[in-house]
Amino acid sequence: MTVQQTVEDVTAKRTDRVPATPLPSRERIKERVTGLADLPSPVPIESGRPLPDRERSSIGVGAGLLTGQSELEQAMARFLEYQRSYRSHSPLTVSTYRCDLSQFCRWLQGCVGCLPEPSAITRELVMQYAVTLSGRASATVCRKITVLSVFFGFLMDLGELDSNPARRIPLPKPASRIPTAISEEEAQKLIQAAVSPFERAMLLLMLTAGLRRSEVGAIRLEDVNLENQALLVRGKGAKQRMVPLMPQTAEAIRSYLAARPEVEQPHATSRSNEAAALRGTSLFLSPQGRRLANDYLNRTLRRILARAGLAKRITPHMLRHTFATHLVRNGVDVRTVQELLGHADLETTANYLHSDTRAKQTAVSLIATLTGSTVS
Repeated sequence: MTVQQTVEDVTAKRTDRVPATPLPSRERIKERVTGLADLPSPVPIESGRPLPDRERSSIGVGAGLLTGQSELEQAMARFLEYQRSYRSHSPLTVSTYRCDLSQFCRWLQGCVGCLPEPSAITRELVMQYAVTLSGRASATVCRKITVLSVFFGFLMDLGELDSNPARRIPLPKPASRIPTAISEEEAQKLIQAAVSPFERAMLLLMLTAGLRRSEVGAIRLEDVNLENQALLVRGKGAKQRMVPLMPQTAEAIRSYLAARPEVEQPHATSRSNEAAALRGTSLFLSPQGRRLANDYLNRTLRRILARAGLAKRITPHMLRHTFATHLVRNGVDVRTVQELLGHADLETTANYLHSDTRAKQTAVSLIATLTGSTVS
């Protein structure tokens, strides 16, 4: 039975038991999932060791199902294919989902000795699994249980489950973290220590345009408009946004293009030709002419830090935090900052208001007359 036939059958069954009220937005997946009938069959989820960070973003979901898979693994493979092809989630997001589901499978094998059918997984089992995650960061625990809840909700929407065993599992309260930015003096030291055209262009894009690490690696040649000093950024969830470039940043990109490595020549296979075509459109390449690995920017930033003589730990995302914090300190409204950063939720951008200690000090100094003191 195809997915489309399954959905039609589920729709007919639900007409008798569901009142004619608007469905919650998540349950409307049932109405949209019919498009999966035209998608390629997914590959099985692997239940081996967790993949290292350098391999996580290269995980694909697109070949045929292998024989001998359990029903649970096949359901997870369909879920991952739905997230990748229909929901257009990024490869990194799908990789994270895959790793979280793989970890749950391994725990099930160790706990019950096999991979049960999805309908045999109870709320008690999910609760036991959640307890084993204690000691990890609260955000990590929340994500892992949420992924399970979304997965079981997907099976409910297909009519394969009557209830969601991971729904409303008590979750730890996420820790509230204020974004950490570097000082202007530290930023200037980093820029001076960036000696190669690539280092300077990469650093300025994160520091003066607020790009994420993944967004820097995803820039294509066609996305850069040096004449108008603008950049098309391909962000999370296939979202795009236009970001203006400072003259200094545009000049750094221009210098890099003059020294850009030659694209590595492909081997005599069609798959290699496709990979080479993808590399050819990427703005940034490794010295060997390949696409940048996930941790390449981290290693590059560590080299710049060593040259700058800065002992503190500075990550690529801290440069993005610095960009946003500096905008807020200079009076840019939160909505504009949200658009520049590509945040889907305004609350995420509002965190930078809490990190602006200078503005708070200025505000508090205005009530100096209340205590009879003078403003310094």
